[in-house]
Amino acid sequence: MATAAAATASSTSLLAPAASTTAPAASGPNALFFPSSVPSLRAYPRLLLAFRRPAAAAQGAVLEEEEAEADQRGQYDDDDDDDDGYEGGRGPPFTAPTRPRTGKAALPLKRDRTRSKRFLEIQKLREIKKDYDVPTAISLMKRMSHAKFVESAEAHFRMNLDPKYNDQQLRATVNLPKGTGQSVKIAVLTQGEKIDEARAAGADIVGGEDLIEQIKGGFMEFDKLIASPDMMPKVAGLGKILGPRGLMPNPKAGTVSPNITQAIEEFKKGKVEYRVDKSGIVHIPFGKVDFPEEDLIANFMAVVRSVERNKPSGAKGIYWKTAYLCSSMGPSIKLNIKEMLDYGLDSSD
Repeated sequence: MATAAAATASSTSLLAPAASTTAPAASGPNALFFPSSVPSLRAYPRLLLAFRRPAAAAQGAVLEEEEAEADQRGQYDDDDDDDDGYEGGRGPPFTAPTRPRTGKAALPLKRDRTRSKRFLEIQKLREIKKDYDVPTAISLMKRMSHAKFVESAEAHFRMNLDPKYNDQQLRATVNLPKGTGQSVKIAVLTQGEKIDEARAAGADIVGGEDLIEQIKGGFMEFDKLIASPDMMPKVAGLGKILGPRGLMPNPKAGTVSPNITQAIEEFKKGKVEYRVDKSGIVHIPFGKVDFPEEDLIANFMAVVRSVERNKPSGAKGIYWKTAYLCSSMGPSIKLNIKEMLDYGLDSSD
């Protein structure tokens, strides 16, 4: 009996709150809200377990119900796979929308590009890694021209220039002794007596302020625009229209000249303007592929001498990097730069 009484006393002591060691209980209306002593949770380990076990059991029941519902949905989705065509019936995976590519980014990669049969056949006529001399390259370019129209002969030079610096900019003109092989439509902006001189020299379009107003309205039916110096203050307002098209009159290009008659005759005979682009490359057409080989060589060497003569003051180191010839629709032919420059010196002597 004594042992049972002791066990009962010990079990009841676990559920009973611990004796307060603080001040006596508060009295008054605030005693309910602000008790003076709080029983410690350490005194109720078995009571805490009793509260936690039902909560864990309830949570487990919820999880089992969710799993059962998921299995049921999966069964329905499997039945509908044949209807929607997607695994699980949830549709295709989400892919983020991409911005459409424009400009050079839209071009196919080099490994994905395909050449025409015509190009692949004529490409076999040259050796890709061989450097040719000028006469052989001109002859080979004529043989590889098989387009349905008369192609232009083009020269492409990679120069050791950085045009973002003012002392490394290359812009000049060259008179091709055998002409360009194409007709040039010339417009002249002048006033006074020079209007009659321009018409007599062979200008296709001649005008003053009236022609300026037509250009502002969108008139662009000309290949070259020549202006007299007294018209330049009025032409300055056309910079945004003519500049992007490369038609803005410029003294370096020979399109601003007091001698209108001479400027018209030079461009009619075959004067060509060239300039280095942002990549340091010069692109110059120097005739048509149906020209005789001697005429093409004469025009090409005139281009080489002009580029060499107009070397910018800021150019350092090796001036010529690479040189290529090609027709408008044909493959390029690499030139031996040393032989090209020596050939030019021999022909000039």
